[in-house]
Amino acid sequence: MTADKNISTRGTLLYVADLDNDTRESLDLALKLAVSHGVRLEMIHVVDLNRAQSGPDGQMGIQFRLDALARSLRHLKQNVASMLLFGSPEDVITRRAQEIKAKLIAFAQQRQPSAAAQAAMIRRVGSKVTCPVVVLPAPGI
Repeated sequence: MTADKNISTRGTLLYVADLDNDTRESLDLALKLAVSHGVRLEMIHVVDLNRAQSGPDGQMGIQFRLDALARSLRHLKQNVASMLLFGSPEDVITRRAQEIKAKLIAFAQQRQPSAAAQAAMIRRVGSKVTCPVVVLPAPGI
């Protein structure tokens, strides 16, 4: 999927972070995409409690890493928000995109073996939202 050149100049790019697999290059690309379209960047990470064991300490660690990524972009004077959400990724991403009236949803491309599962989930999200959904290339894939 490719980015739509006609994205409105106001709104939010929803970047779905996978803190185990994302690269700094993918995040930088998401930021460049947001800046080029004049939208703010919101990063979310979704914890599916039905698939992953996550206690309060683990959740605090995830939130800390997510906030650190957002802070690393704020020094560039960019409007970046970060949020840790819980539930089925497909449902949570769809709901958040609708709540913020996202202009674009971006995912970093995953490496094998999770790439096929990610592609299927992205197709399902794309069928439920009205904004474009893109997969940002990851270096070396």
